[in-house]
Amino acid sequence: MTVKRPASEAEREPTVWEWLRSLLRFRPIPIPEPRAAPPPSQPPGRPSAPEPREAGRAWLSISQRTVRIPVAVVLALIAQRSLEQRSGELWVSIALYLIAGLLFGWAVWAGDIPFERPEEADVPAGPVRARLVFLLPAAVLAALTFQASAGNRFTSGSLILWSGSLICLMLSLWEGELRVRGLWDRFISWARQPRLNLHLGGWGILVCVVFTLAVFFRLTQLQTVPNEMVSDHAEKLLDLNDVLSGEYLIFFPRNTGREAFQFYLSAAVARLFGTGISFLTLKIGTVLAGLLTLPYMYLLGRELGGRKVGLAAVLLGGVAYWPNIISRIALRFSLYPLFVAPALYYMARGLRLRRRNDFLLSGLAIGLGLHGYSPARMIPILVALGVGLYLLHRSASGQRRALLGWLAAAAAVAFVVFIPLLRAAIEMPDLFLFRMLTRVGDLEQELPGPPMQIFLSNLWNALRMFAWDDGEVWVISITHRPVLDWVTGAFFHLGVVALFVRYLHKRHWLDLLMLLSIPVLMMPSIISLAFPGENPGLNRAAGAIVPTYIIAGFALVAVAQWSGDALRTRMARGAAITFLFILSAIAVVSNYRLVFIDYATQYRLGTWNTSEAGAVVRGFAESVGTYETAHLVGFPYWMDSRLVAIHAGHPTQDPAIFPEQLEALAGEERAQLFILNLQDAIGVQRLREIFPQGRLSRFVSATEGKDFLIYLVPPARDLEPLPALPP
Repeated sequence: MTVKRPASEAEREPTVWEWLRSLLRFRPIPIPEPRAAPPPSQPPGRPSAPEPREAGRAWLSISQRTVRIPVAVVLALIAQRSLEQRSGELWVSIALYLIAGLLFGWAVWAGDIPFERPEEADVPAGPVRARLVFLLPAAVLAALTFQASAGNRFTSGSLILWSGSLICLMLSLWEGELRVRGLWDRFISWARQPRLNLHLGGWGILVCVVFTLAVFFRLTQLQTVPNEMVSDHAEKLLDLNDVLSGEYLIFFPRNTGREAFQFYLSAAVARLFGTGISFLTLKIGTVLAGLLTLPYMYLLGRELGGRKVGLAAVLLGGVAYWPNIISRIALRFSLYPLFVAPALYYMARGLRLRRRNDFLLSGLAIGLGLHGYSPARMIPILVALGVGLYLLHRSASGQRRALLGWLAAAAAVAFVVFIPLLRAAIEMPDLFLFRMLTRVGDLEQELPGPPMQIFLSNLWNALRMFAWDDGEVWVISITHRPVLDWVTGAFFHLGVVALFVRYLHKRHWLDLLMLLSIPVLMMPSIISLAFPGENPGLNRAAGAIVPTYIIAGFALVAVAQWSGDALRTRMARGAAITFLFILSAIAVVSNYRLVFIDYATQYRLGTWNTSEAGAVVRGFAESVGTYETAHLVGFPYWMDSRLVAIHAGHPTQDPAIFPEQLEALAGEERAQLFILNLQDAIGVQRLREIFPQGRLSRFVSATEGKDFLIYLVPPARDLEPLPALPP
């Protein structure tokens, strides 16, 4: 008779309470690896009994490993759904989230999830060696570029010098043989006999489907969602008009100053697609920037947890309301994540494979990002933080000096790309820093409280936007709701827990960097101390789009991998995968509703119908009047007259006029058009006094509450009634 001894304290799996207490003591309990049971011994001469078939087993085996993950996911979904709907008690949702986080973290620590991670190269990081034949010309050309960029102008000479300095620097620092001639010969050979071999397996087809879905979400209803422009668009289109007119600025001073990337991108779009100076031109450029971010999100997700994580990040981020709106609003905001993703990806891949060339490409992305959107000034800080974290870990042992040299090489590339903008910043420092200084300090407005108190409050408000409140900036958000749909939000918070616990267990630097990157990339929003109401701002925090959806995709894939490893039968695994597929479909449908119904309605009701006023002006000018005699009478908090001019097709012909200026038009002999606010009784009375022969009518807008008045004055030689304006 054999007596089975109880498992020793070291052999048994700890309870969740014991594991949590060990974390609080900063001495985590190691989880014993599961040991396979030895095969039962058989009496000599007797054949082994056949293993029972899978169909004969119970379809679900209940154990801690099979319970922790599904319970955590269900509780997180319930909690986030309740927070999104503002239903139930807040403390109940918080409690459910805490329990879900504890269970998910416990499962990660216990090894329930077979995480994937790309293999690291076992090669030393070589020191930076530069080719002097290219390095010296690079330095000379960079100095000449700085001199040629004087006056805040791009010229053909400065562009040649700038390009030459960058090419020479890259050739100087590039690791390995320079095979420029060989690449050129291969290109010529291909150009003579073009051929394309395309083979798609199951994975390739799945990738194409996901990217196609993302493209659909970004391009469908692009002309109508959002439907109108705001004043910032007028500034951008006037800058675009300057570029198309031959004024090639490095830094555009209009509207407190703007970097140049969007304006040259929009000029290329206007010329290529023939869309002119229009809202659609701006939209196409920024939507393309948003779409170009997705491949790098895929690659960065692959660095974190394999290709499935990359694809899940593209799926969730491609349909998500936050990056979709950031792209569609047609301002510079989508340029922030566009350069965050490649800068982080090339840095992570360079450290994993020990390839210096990837660091050079990361520096190139950093430098270009500085020409895009001012919050991108956080990208070099984040890359430096990433390298610093790597150097603090054991994997950097013996490589630290070489890797610091690589970081310096990336900084040199970024600096050369930045040189023209550096010259502009030196020539007009106040304008270059104005926007940031007005938010951080009291240059424009007194701080509403102690700086540290405001900062901590802003940090809290920014971090809770994922689950609770994305702020009050209605132009770029659906106000006062979570920035993530409830499915993505639940997986994002579980992903944060999973990465944190995996870092405690495996001590991999990239896990920690992905977590820290979110507050770092949101810092341009958080440091809005003078205007805390602007935080959270989904525009200034847009760089956090990249790690946010990668982390959510990481948790989604983790659950899928758990189901394939922990569940024993095909029926159970099929049920789990079906559940995840349904959740993904819910996320897709939810984000469609958020963008094309909720946001579109909110935005339409919040903006003025300048397109309809512009159409009236155009109809008047092309029938009975002229653009010079079409006027928009000023009224507080009403239409931007520049937008009316842009919609009318004459962006430089501003129709604005103020009531005190009406008297000066009394001698005009041509037909005149006046557009007035519906509440402007004083303006109507003044026009009737000056032009008693005029005719007042009401324009009925397609949007409720956006009607306006039209006062039409016939020419002095013709006192007969004027014909109706073309629609």
